[in-house]
Amino acid sequence: MVTVRQALGAFGELRVVQDCACPKCKRNKTLVKLPPNFKCADVICDFCGYLAQVKSASSKHLDRIPNTAPH
Repeated sequence: MVTVRQALGAFGELRVVQDCACPKCKRNKTLVKLPPNFKCADVICDFCGYLAQVKSASSKHLDRIPNTAPH
């Protein structure tokens, strides 16, 4: 059974993969979701190998990506 937090995390990872460019090489559509329970990272850039961990937060407006990201 999937919890609310797990669903929010999966949604956040999916949005990052679909809508964000790699922070390192700045290429669009190169971020790929890693398998569940992969150590330390949620997405990887297929071009440069950049690893990132996605942190999701609840929002009233699901159609917009926030301007800032937590560190």
